[in-house]
Amino acid sequence: MNSIPIKQTILASLAFAFSYWKNLLEASIFPLLMALPLISIFPELVNAFQAQFFGIGQSQGYPENAQLYMLMFDYGYISLLINIYRLVVTGANSITRIGIVLPSLRLGRFFILFLFLSLITQIPLFIGYPFFSIVVYFLVIPMSLNLVSSANDRPYQRIKLRFTTQFSVFFLKLGVPLLVAAFLSFVFSILGFIDFLFWLAMVTIVYWMAISFALCYRVIMANNSAQNL
Repeated sequence: MNSIPIKQTILASLAFAFSYWKNLLEASIFPLLMALPLISIFPELVNAFQAQFFGIGQSQGYPENAQLYMLMFDYGYISLLINIYRLVVTGANSITRIGIVLPSLRLGRFFILFLFLSLITQIPLFIGYPFFSIVVYFLVIPMSLNLVSSANDRPYQRIKLRFTTQFSVFFLKLGVPLLVAAFLSFVFSILGFIDFLFWLAMVTIVYWMAISFALCYRVIMANNSAQNL
């Protein structure tokens, strides 16, 4: 297929977010409830991490139930992705009230693939070559599209993409957020670090990555279906 039009997809992602903001808000309630415990101890967690690994400050130990809260946060994040992928691909009626995602075959398949992709993209960090994480991230884009398939109860399939198409998906999902992060870093350097702006930026990037990726999936699947007719 031809390369996914970047400009049009950016506009489509923004239009989707503005058109379905109520549905996105409802789909986020359950994931947010799962994430709140970790968010509430986040400053303590950062301080403990800095003390342990960088020797900054005095270590007070990790907060109680930190591991449980991390698991809840991961559950919430995966639930949010599933809800957004279903909302973009299948429509508003495909998600449950307040975005509840219960343990199921769909969640299990999604989690296994999500965990596998997370691990292999982190390998370069563990061996001391962080730049190659971006290369690995690019290479697994076709496999990553099956996360959207899994969220929408579709079987795993081997997806082949042209280089230009794969690069477009990569740029939309990761390149745009990196550019936004660089711009915000510049803003923070001028205005000073502002907690509200930081969290707003993080939330915006998470939603952007999910929506734009699901829209790319829709275009790719529609094109593949047309070619197979």
